[in-house]
Amino acid sequence: MPGQLHLVEKLLVESPEVIECDKVTGDDCYIARYALRSIDELDPILDKIAQRAQTSTSIVKSTPVKRRLPPL
Repeated sequence: MPGQLHLVEKLLVESPEVIECDKVTGDDCYIARYALRSIDELDPILDKIAQRAQTSTSIVKSTPVKRRLPPL
């Protein structure tokens, strides 16, 4: 929402469940990765963010290529 991005970023930085967050271009402003014990923990987190921004949620099913260094 207009004028709320700094508050969204603060919320992400202060959330211990966020294990990584990128600020990106395009329709999305942030891509945040959460580590949760169960899917039941997701709704309260999304409810907090929804007060400040629209969300889109994806769940990682597998990681065919883990993060790696580019060839040198």
